[in-house]
Amino acid sequence: MNPYVTTPPIYWRIVVPNWKDPAQDVVLGGHNPNYFNPSTPSWGYKEAIALSKLTTSSGFLRRDGALLLRLELELSATAAAAAAGRGGGRAYPTNLEDGIASRSDMGSDFLSLLNNPGPTSDLTILATAPGVVVVKEEPKKGKKRKTSAASSCSSNSTKGLRRFPVHRAVLAARCPYFAMHFASGMRDSKTRELHMPDTDPDALAALLRFVYGGKLTVTSREHARCCFELADRLLLPKAVALLREHLLSTLSTSEIFEDLTWAADMDDGQEELLTGMVDFAAEAQEELPQAAVADLAATHPALVAQLFTARARAATRTYA
Repeated sequence: MNPYVTTPPIYWRIVVPNWKDPAQDVVLGGHNPNYFNPSTPSWGYKEAIALSKLTTSSGFLRRDGALLLRLELELSATAAAAAAGRGGGRAYPTNLEDGIASRSDMGSDFLSLLNNPGPTSDLTILATAPGVVVVKEEPKKGKKRKTSAASSCSSNSTKGLRRFPVHRAVLAARCPYFAMHFASGMRDSKTRELHMPDTDPDALAALLRFVYGGKLTVTSREHARCCFELADRLLLPKAVALLREHLLSTLSTSEIFEDLTWAADMDDGQEELLTGMVDFAAEAQEELPQAAVADLAATHPALVAQLFTARARAATRTYA
């Protein structure tokens, strides 16, 4: 028996990224499964991109003159999953998959439960959008109390309070946040409602589908940012990684300042995300409007200092 045939098939592709426009990335391979076999080292391509396109103005060379090549390896059940990836640019809606639960029949069954919970639901999540004032009844005192929520992620597509019929067992098995919550503050199985203030309902809807079925659909860049914040809060590292990859692979000069200020205002622990955005802005410095740079200096001076440092590193590589 050939030991290499028994290994899982791997989809691989070579990407020549375009830092100006990810939609122009040159992608080779990724359509057929392969088995790694050192006895046949004949993989690869003789040609990838025309030399005439290798210029800084085209976006295939970085400002420091460097050409980046990315080799992507993916364990996947379908060629479509391997061929999707970063070449989609900023087209929405975009499907992000974890590559495991999203392929399984069980994942589809769980999504059916989420879509049509019926009597199987034993818990309802009440998500209140950030910044929305909610009136709560207090039966004992006969009064109403107003509460509000605030967050760095604001959504203009949600409308106050939204209810999500869910299943404790699924959430506890697939989301550490809910598992810890059920083990501590909600030991009583008779509790039928879980209030989640300061929670974007559209982001929660997308992440619940990820928890149940492994597929995460983002409908806009703002939605992706909201999902990233909530995924980090819900302790979903796979979702965080997928969203980070999506946000970094679809950066553009027209939106980089909004991305930078959002990432800078997040809690500590997302250095990889912020660093990737800073490096992109530093390399695209000549394409950025000076008025926006001045506004950034006024509101986030530390970010401007990081940009200068990143730009200096790029210049050092150029003359090394």
